[in-house]
Amino acid sequence: MQIDSMVIDQITQNIMGVFNKVGETREEAARRVRDVVGEAVEYFNLVSRQEFDVANELLANTRIKLEALEKKVAELEASLATPKNDTEAS
Repeated sequence: MQIDSMVIDQITQNIMGVFNKVGETREEAARRVRDVVGEAVEYFNLVSRQEFDVANELLANTRIKLEALEKKVAELEASLATPKNDTEAS
């Protein structure tokens, strides 16, 4: 799984101040924050917004197809339950 590096960069920017107070260089702090955030993303199995939107659209399309199939099954069951008029017996 790959997460958009822009998200990791934004998180890195937000917590850079903490590492500056510790006395590490900006580059070292950015690398450490990127590593920690990357590990967290992997651990929690996060997905990008694009992956989420694709999955959400797929689910919506599947739901529409399922509802259509449920309606068709109900119609078929109703037609089987309705007695036929046998004109052959006459």
